[in-house]
Amino acid sequence: MPPKASGPGPTRARFGRLACLNAIVLGLIMVIPALTRDLWIARLVVSELSLIVVLPVALVGLVALGRGASPLIYRATGTAAIFLSLLPFAATLPAYSAHRRSFSLHEYFAWGPSHPPVDRRTDQALEPSRPDLRLDFYRGHGEGPRPLLVIVHGGGFRGGDKGENQAISEVFADAGYSVADIQYRLSPAARFPLAIADVKCLTGRLRERAQEFGIDSDRVAYLGRSAGGAIAIIAAYSAGDARIAPACDVADDPVRAIITMYGPLDLEWGWRQRPFADPILGYQTLETYIGGTPATHLDAYRMASATSWVNASVPKTLLIQGDRDSIVSPHHVELLTQAFARAGLASPRQLLVPFADHGFDYHPGGLGEQLARAEILEFLAESLQRR
Repeated sequence: MPPKASGPGPTRARFGRLACLNAIVLGLIMVIPALTRDLWIARLVVSELSLIVVLPVALVGLVALGRGASPLIYRATGTAAIFLSLLPFAATLPAYSAHRRSFSLHEYFAWGPSHPPVDRRTDQALEPSRPDLRLDFYRGHGEGPRPLLVIVHGGGFRGGDKGENQAISEVFADAGYSVADIQYRLSPAARFPLAIADVKCLTGRLRERAQEFGIDSDRVAYLGRSAGGAIAIIAAYSAGDARIAPACDVADDPVRAIITMYGPLDLEWGWRQRPFADPILGYQTLETYIGGTPATHLDAYRMASATSWVNASVPKTLLIQGDRDSIVSPHHVELLTQAFARAGLASPRQLLVPFADHGFDYHPGGLGEQLARAEILEFLAESLQRR
């Protein structure tokens, strides 16, 4: 009687093959261009969660295949998927060493660091004339008035909302910074510069009520993500300029610092330099925000660009950008750096996050998010010191 063949049964072998094929498809999504919005989102998710969505599938597939007679191609496919799942770590971890940071695997799987409860008040309406504009307030831990971090959400100028990164706002509050996550009017109903005017309005109202909210009105910084970065940096750089006044009757006082995360900084350049893969048709997004093309609205494009506002009075600036951004080219950082040089200023502080796509910090505890958060907290500690 011939010996029984070793290895998995037909059902298990089929499952193993399918798992290995799925794993390699997921792994390849990380490295192909983001030709559509859905593909950009998929690439972002898989890249940020590769140890959660790629590695386990590949390992399960290889275990199911066992050492049987399945074609070698499937085991090779599963093995290649494992290597692809580790690619974000191989690309990013050297940056931790270069910046003298430490990476926490626990935070990666736990969706961010643990911290004591944070006092959060949602849907605060501070401006009677704009009851539709609200903010979520996270009271910073610590004694005495806390420095204020105003967060301006992204969404292509026509979408998004406050509350999209609550876990990170709580982390900043735990670090001692009161956080105001604010709303602003969206295009096309509200075009440039109304969103900036709204940011100035709500920030001014918070500063007027500093005692009530327990904040130090002299220690204020903006943090804007994506389109919110373009809005926040103009709000910071144009403080006191009557051409972009607050949307309500408040003082337009300077802030101490501005942080932009993957925000467009030269809108005219961004409209003209269209990438091969443009998953959200960024030039149309800019036209909706500004109200037309540079051919008809050139002054507005330039006024909405941080590169046009650089002078000796701009606040301390931190620019954070992923080097694989599918939406906003990393060249925007270089353009603003050149504007600083033309003004005779030292380059703004910047962090280029390896293997990071647009929106990489959606995953609290992710590779890019941990690196960016450490940079932000160090920058805030230096910029918002008591005078």
